[in-house]
Order: sequence, then structure tokens, then C-alpha cells
Amino acid sequence: MRVGIIGTGLIGSSIGLGCRERGDTVVGFDRDTSTLRFAVACGAIDDTATRNEIYGTCEAVVIALPLDATIEEVRSLAQCAFRPEQFVIDVASVKSPIEEAGRDIEVFVPTHPMAGSEKSGPTGARGDLFERRWWCYVSTRDELRTQATRAFIDRLGAYPCAVDAREHDRIVALTSHLPQLVAYAFKGCVDSLVTSVDGRVVSALCGPVAQELLRIAQSPRGMWDPIFSANAAAIEDALVRLQREIDDRRFSG
Repeated sequence: MRVGIIGTGLIGSSIGLGCRERGDTVVGFDRDTSTLRFAVACGAIDDTATRNEIYGTCEAVVIALPLDATIEEVRSLAQCAFRPEQFVIDVASVKSPIEEAGRDIEVFVPTHPMAGSEKSGPTGARGDLFERRWWCYVSTRDELRTQATRAFIDRLGAYPCAVDAREHDRIVALTSHLPQLVAYAFKGCVDSLVTSVDGRVVSALCGPVAQELLRIAQSPRGMWDPIFSANAAAIEDALVRLQREIDDRRFSG
């Protein structure tokens, strides 16, 4: 299979590595030429290509861009001509606006792999990143391309999981987006504490959960802010539920 990657950051490069390890030819495009060069150097892609070359020659195309850029790229698919055997997927973590952008584009299937890292860029990519992880997809009217998407996910070692776009966003608001927001807030609290307490003592007294929160707080905030904005209502609902649970379990003096 010839696979095209639009966006060679962590997720795009990890998909490229996984595909190449399975014998696929992978070409990539990224507006950041330094990121693209790293993707080649790291072995995530065989070669670079233009967007038009990718859409014109690849059986499978993965859009692995930040949320806002993904929406723009999906909309642009309406101007492209595709062959029956081609399919295009995205990997953004909010699905409702993506589904809306690609509603009338038969070649497109929205997806979201439940895998990631606090690292960024192709240097942090791993070919096994998706193995034994759930990978959601939104079924479309084009059953053949939906099935091709399932097969692509399965081939990378992940577990395909059909979801409704709005239900997906409601759930990940609680299970993914809110924890990331809490991690940023927790790191802010720790940073404030370190201004008055020896940082080595604070680090020594961080338990496993605290360490995990500090780890994921290293994820680039610029990538997450558009996600928080796009799924704000669902995240607010999740935050209210969390606050209610905390209030119900608060110790009485």
C-alpha cells in the first residue's frame, strides 16, 4: 500500500513508522520543512511529496494536523478527485466539527486513535504507539471506505471502535480532555509551591499520580487549546460532574 501523511508530527510520524514496518511505502507533507526533514531522518516516511502528489497517488491518506488545520484540510477535499480505492482519514481528538466538515466528502472517514505522548514531533514517534490501543472511527455512508479504514486501523495493531461523533466528544471531554486540563492546572500549583519550598523535596514527595500529571502536562499547550475550545461545552459539563463528586466526598471538619 502507498500511504500519504499530511502532517509529520508525533502522530503522523508514528503512523508512518507503523506502516513502513508493515511493508508500506510512505510519503509525507508538512508545511514545516524542518519537521519534514526530521520525519525522513527518523525513518517515518520514505520520501517527501506535495499535497497534490499525495492525494493523486496514495491509496490511504492520513491527515495528522492540529484541529483547526484538520478542519481546513478536510474541507479542501471537496476540490480533489479521488479513485474508488482511495480513502482519507484524520486523527483529531474532537470529532463533531470534523464530521461536519467532511459530511459530503465520500472519501473521508473521521477517526481518533486513543494513543499519544507528552513528546512532540517525529523524534518522539514510535511505530508501536497504537498497538493494543483503541482507535475510534465514525462510520460513513460509504461502507467500503469505512471497512478500509477499519482494516487500516487493525493493521497497525489497534482495536477499531465505531463511535457517534457527538457521543465521542461527550465521553472524551471527561476521559481525555478534562484530565489534560487538570494536568496543566496541577503543574501550575506545583510550580507555585516550588517558589517557597525546595523543589527537590517537592519532587521527592510526588506520588505516582502526581508524576503522571506532571508528565502529561509537558504536552504542547498550543496543540490542546483549540481542542479545549472546540469541546468547551462538554468539558464544562465534565468539570461540573467532577466538582460534584469532590463535594460529595469532601471530608467534614
